[in-house]
Amino acid sequence: MRWHQRSIALPACLGLCAALISGALPARAEPSASEKATAEALFDAALDLMKQGRSAEACPRLEQSHRIDPGIGTLLYLAECYENTGRTASAWATFRQAASESKAAGQADRSRKAQARAARLEPSLSKLSISVAPENTSIEGFSVRSSGNPVEQAVFGIAIPVDPGEITIEASAPGHEAWTTTVKLGSNKAATNVDVPPLKRVEGPPPTPVEPPPSEAGGPAPAPARGAPAAPAPAPAAGGDTMRLLGLVVGGAGVVGLGVGTFFGLKAISRNGDAEGYCKGGSTCEDPRGVTLTEEASSAATVSNIAFGLGAAAVVGGAVLAFVVAPAQSSRVQVGPIVDARNVGLRVGGTFE
Repeated sequence: MRWHQRSIALPACLGLCAALISGALPARAEPSASEKATAEALFDAALDLMKQGRSAEACPRLEQSHRIDPGIGTLLYLAECYENTGRTASAWATFRQAASESKAAGQADRSRKAQARAARLEPSLSKLSISVAPENTSIEGFSVRSSGNPVEQAVFGIAIPVDPGEITIEASAPGHEAWTTTVKLGSNKAATNVDVPPLKRVEGPPPTPVEPPPSEAGGPAPAPARGAPAAPAPAPAAGGDTMRLLGLVVGGAGVVGLGVGTFFGLKAISRNGDAEGYCKGGSTCEDPRGVTLTEEASSAATVSNIAFGLGAAAVVGGAVLAFVVAPAQSSRVQVGPIVDARNVGLRVGGTFE
């Protein structure tokens, strides 16, 4: 059947009335001249394909033409194209749409023919009804898809005309196992019903067992209360070996410091003894050599005190790093000497767990 006109524009008064009735519905922008030319070219190419019996290639072109520049004539040819390719439900729905638009446009002949074509297809329509267990509808985020298209809750349990072929039904919800099935539909007066069962809740993974620490008495630690969460295992100190090595290095430096302190201490004692030979009696020394020896003794004593202080602090700090910090060190530890007018020592800072 040929549809002699591609499209007829609605009268201006009818368009205005529709706009007033629809109220909030936005008006569709009128296609540009370039868009109209594209729509016409797609329409003509589709008609040529249909004449050659290549309706499967023609339908997408008619769909695109109608999207660019909607028209009743395009709808009628598109419905015929769907019927030629066995998409009976799409053809039936498109014929009904064309009949409704033709009637509104005052095109009674087109409306009557489109209605007759839809009525002829109706007995052979494949219908699908999707029933959902009540438990599912109360789950937040529950959804059903048919061949990838969402199915609204309002149509659950209603037989809807669909195109013949394999249809995949999927149901899903957050925190639940997805459910899917595939049905094959043909020309059948009786509706095919698909029941979506209650979705199974996804259980979380079981907690990882943790070895309980031994009690202070040496016996096994008491078992945690039933249902109580298991205590997390302490994370091993990734830098423990580094701290232990640093402790040994610092301790070794401390031993060297003690040796240096001993050397300068003995030197101070020696210089002080030599100075006494030149500075006999009295609180002051008049002999230049004695004065020099006294100053050397004093300097050696100062170096000895500093070396002893740093050495002792380093030995203690090294022991702390190797035997205290290393087993329970955190990621930030700072070590440094303290030397001022009143103090000589080692500073160890950071966060220890």
